[in-house]
Formats: sequence, structure tokens, C-alpha cells
Amino acid sequence: MIDGIKLVRVDFRLIHGQVITKWSNTISAKEIVVINDQLSKDEYMAEIYIMAAPPGMKVSVLSINDFVTQAKNGSYASGNILVLFKNIKDARDVVDLGIPFKQVQIGGLGSGNGRTSVVKGISIDMEDIENLTAIQNSGAEVSFQVTPEEQKLSLEKASKKVRG
Repeated sequence: MIDGIKLVRVDFRLIHGQVITKWSNTISAKEIVVINDQLSKDEYMAEIYIMAAPPGMKVSVLSINDFVTQAKNGSYASGNILVLFKNIKDARDVVDLGIPFKQVQIGGLGSGNGRTSVVKGISIDMEDIENLTAIQNSGAEVSFQVTPEEQKLSLEKASKKVRG
């Protein structure tokens, strides 16, 4: 586990009001690391996310491989870091590449194409369940929670909703 990483969150909106005000305050985040291959190559969009962060907050937008390399080199060994993923598959790819997380929080995933709503604002499908199960099997606690005030929903309970 990497001590400096205080929260790992999957939220397709990435940096937005709730994440910044509620979650970054909850963990006293000093740095946000956004991990997404596509975004890491799009300087314009990356800059928009960087500007969305509060003043003084360090923000990095990295590819999966760059994050894994930096994590293995000890870049995140200390600090109060919030790691954000745009989707569950990216989080699983990082875990599969040997970066363990203590917990992975699912925060916001849109609906559509056979996805089932498990809590307001979070919809998942069977592929998501498979990826989250692999993440949980690596030792991470996986839960669903949009805001700190809401109850956490476990992967097991979310899976039952999807499987019906």
C-alpha cells in the first residue's frame, strides 16, 4: 500500500465541486493525481481540470504507465494525495500493474447501455463488477459513495443489484 495516497476515487466527472470541497477536505488533500491515458495526451482538457482545482492544490494528469512508474519509484510514499480515475477499467489496470490500493471508492458513473443504478449517480454493469472484484481480490476495500454524508454501499450489495 502507498502511504501518501489517502483516497482513490473513480468518478467520470473527475475534478468537480463535490470532489474538491467534500472529499479533498475529508482527507486534507494537498495533491490530486488524475490518471487517464487519453486525458494525459490532451493538454487543453488537462489544463481545464488543473484550473478546476482550488488555488494552491497541486494537480497532475498522468497516463496509467507514468503513474505506475512514479508510484513504484516512491513518488507517493508520503503526503495527502487524492487519486482520481475516470473509469473502473483504468483503476484495475493500475492494480494489475502492481500498484495496490487500501481502498477504492466509486463516486460517479453515468447510466446507459445496460448499466444498472446501484446508488443515485452511480451505474455499473457486469464488466465493472468483474473489474471491481479483481481490485477487491488484490486487497482493496471497494465501496460506492457519492458524498461523505452518504452510507457506503459494499461491492457485494452493488453486485446483487446488477445481477438482479
